[in-house]
Amino acid sequence: MTSTHASRKHIDGLPADLRGLFLPQAVRPEAFVSGRPVKGRNEPSAIGAVAWVAHKVKEEVPFEEFVEQGWRNTIELFRLSELATER
Repeated sequence: MTSTHASRKHIDGLPADLRGLFLPQAVRPEAFVSGRPVKGRNEPSAIGAVAWVAHKVKEEVPFEEFVEQGWRNTIELFRLSELATER
């Protein structure tokens, strides 16, 4: 998700605290630092920002509900029943 990507208009609405969590400042590959994302890579830390953009495209579902359904789908798809919790 780059500054020129179509998702940019939705990323701009991401709360600042979540933006820092999901899209931390990236470094160039040659300047790799453990724990920091690398520019140009699809980093796992961006999954929250991807969920935010998908939620904004389909706004009739509250963000928390959208994320919870994604978690349930992941548990079912990968058969991770030991991670399922009753809420």
